[in-house]
Amino acid sequence: MQGRAPMKLVVTVDVEEDQWGITPIRYATVNNVYRLPILQRVFGEFGIVPTYLLTYPVVRDGRAAAILRGMSDAGECEIGAHCHPWNTPPHGEGVTKFNSMLNNLPPDLQFEKLHCLHEAIQHTFDATPVAFRSGRWGFDPAVATNLLRLGYRIDTSVTPFTSWDQESGPDFSHIFPHPYTFAQESSNVSGLSDVLTEIPVSIGYLHGEFPACANLVRWLKESPLHRFKVCGLLSKLRVVRKVWLSPEMETPARMIRLVRQMRRQGYEVLNLVFHSSALMGGCGPFVRNRVDEQVFLLKLESLLGCVRNEGIVFSSLSEAARSIPASSSAWKLRTNSPVMMRSCRAGSS
Repeated sequence: MQGRAPMKLVVTVDVEEDQWGITPIRYATVNNVYRLPILQRVFGEFGIVPTYLLTYPVVRDGRAAAILRGMSDAGECEIGAHCHPWNTPPHGEGVTKFNSMLNNLPPDLQFEKLHCLHEAIQHTFDATPVAFRSGRWGFDPAVATNLLRLGYRIDTSVTPFTSWDQESGPDFSHIFPHPYTFAQESSNVSGLSDVLTEIPVSIGYLHGEFPACANLVRWLKESPLHRFKVCGLLSKLRVVRKVWLSPEMETPARMIRLVRQMRRQGYEVLNLVFHSSALMGGCGPFVRNRVDEQVFLLKLESLLGCVRNEGIVFSSLSEAARSIPASSSAWKLRTNSPVMMRSCRAGSS
């Protein structure tokens, strides 16, 4: 379409401890973070300013913090927060799967943990983080309200077309990968920002329009056919193949097909995601050894080269958020009442 702004790609990286899963803070190490300069050289070749979303153990590690501060001070990256409830003080709750989801914790305890991480980042980097991602994708409007209380402007915790209910987490299966906004219902509450912009992870289907694919998957999951694992079969048959824009999980060929699908369907922002643990084999399920480390970096470089060749613009997360109108699918947040996220349900994208 003539006059249309070019598609943007942002890169958001969960910078976290070496231990995959729910591990108490006393066992946390962050050796993978020491390899971030390798990753930063790749980003530098493409002129990319990534957003590094930091967990509490990373912020508290002197060597990791020094590496990140050096890159931040040079303007090479943006720093945000990534809350793992199980290793973020205060530690009043039990370490369980249910409690590993920030949205399952009482709002006051959520806020205390967010505030602790927020202050640690401020103290270490002499800057106020404005971007956030919840560990294990544990996000809902109550978490959004607490983020607004702390002055956050951007969240990137939502995984479209994906439910985490088997992990005691939220259900995002009705949400599309369009950016949208959360707005505080009352603008008179002291200390609250006006709007929190949600930039979801880029997840979509390779074979058809997203609303039709989402409706088909939902119908299959709710029908008696669900027990025959029809969704998995259709994915293998390339009928409703769902793909994440993540080099940990996908090939460059499938990711660039997703990019083209999203552009064709009118999406304007892409959000590429992965974990810092991909830099060190054995820290997670996606990269298990030294060979996998090299494969991961090659996949990332290949994808970024393809994206550049497609004429897509690399953008920082903050720049992309500023381009999203505050009125885009705004969802009003009521501080004292639970709300379902329905701003981008199927059929209203």
